[in-house]
Amino acid sequence: MPVIYASSTGNTDDVYMGRLGQSTWANARDGTVATTSLDSVNQTSVFTQATKFLDLRSGSYVYAVRRTFMVFDTSGISGTVASADLSVRGYYANSGSVVPVKSDAYGGDGGTNWSTSDFNNIVGFSTGSSLDGLATLYSSPKTTTNWTTSGWNDFTANSNLLNDMKNDNVVIVCFMDFTHDFLNSAPTGTTNCGGYFAEKTSPDYRPHIDYTLAATGYANNVNGVASASINKINGVGAANISKVNGI
Repeated sequence: MPVIYASSTGNTDDVYMGRLGQSTWANARDGTVATTSLDSVNQTSVFTQATKFLDLRSGSYVYAVRRTFMVFDTSGISGTVASADLSVRGYYANSGSVVPVKSDAYGGDGGTNWSTSDFNNIVGFSTGSSLDGLATLYSSPKTTTNWTTSGWNDFTANSNLLNDMKNDNVVIVCFMDFTHDFLNSAPTGTTNCGGYFAEKTSPDYRPHIDYTLAATGYANNVNGVASASINKINGVGAANISKVNGI
């Protein structure tokens, strides 16, 4: 199967960003500008995060949210994508669950470098609300709950991702904590999952999409029979036929 790796250079460098040390969950989750960001890292234990913890300096509880954004160049795809897996290699922490959603960061088309103001650039994002039924999901089932730190975490692409791979020059993905960030449910402790980034150039670790194109065989009626009803012609699979009798 063809493979597309996440970008690690230029305007489309992958990045994780967060809002840290916020006095309320709403400030952490719904704020428009990240307070921290990093786009030059091989791996992190806070690939996604939602947390509430005691700040020993102030003596008060504070909240934090971290999200990861990635760009995949799909400009070379012209046919229909039949199936795909979006895969992230896990690292170190696995106390949460992760969901991939469509993002309009990077200017929405990968033409502009990421910005800390992209923090909530998630298609369908709504402040103060669960994103269930609002955000554009990129996997089915929607989340990986058993995050592994010793291998690949595979998200099975749904129709949203398959269609965007075919129709858009880039696919921009935001990985979020599912239980708290996506569903807008304030945490009482810490949930975070670790992962590798595209800077880890080895294919054994680099985030990627494996995909399969739909068969493009003979697409015309034969003796009045619709092509959709034809599996073989003279024993040859339709997917392997471009012409019949030169036509």
